Amino acid sequence: MEGPCMISSLISDLLGINCCVLMGANIANEIAVEKFSEATVGYREKRETAEKWVQLFSTPYFMVSAVEDVEGVELCGTLKNVVAIAAGFVDGLEMGNNTKAAIMRIGLREMKAFSKLLFPSVKDSTFFESCGVADLITTCLGGRNRKVAEAFAKNGGQRSCFPFLP
Repeated sequence: MEGPCMISSLISDLLGINCCVLMGANIANEIAVEKFSEATVGYREKRETAEKWVQLFSTPYFMVSAVEDVEGVELCGTLKNVVAIAAGFVDGLEMGNNTKAAIMRIGLREMKAFSKLLFPSVKDSTFFESCGVADLITTCLGGRNRKVAEAFAKNGGQRSCFPFLP
């Protein structure tokens, strides 16, 4: 296999199955207490398969939609973490909400450009699904990566704020 390989493609190839992906603006502890959340199922070719996942996961408080864009959904779920780290640095350095909003906007633009560079088939519309902008916002406001970066920046970039690291 040449070039970048998404884990969903690897699973599909190794197991010979149609692999879908699920990403979105959903923090586990909020889902656990039935706060409204949403997600996106990315599928390849067989919408019927994606619809089964949508039906399985959907509840009155967990809304799931499907898009034919496995790579786009999967990359959104990955790349938003890089942007969230930048948002955490902004918070830790007390640079303000305007700066964080700019980081999120520019980050979304870069997520899209990078995704399309790796996989030209990625759809623009995917970035407006839960897996895209909604997950980016959620992660930049309350995700673990943002929190770790904020702590790191508040501690002057010293590793001592993470005593469990060597």
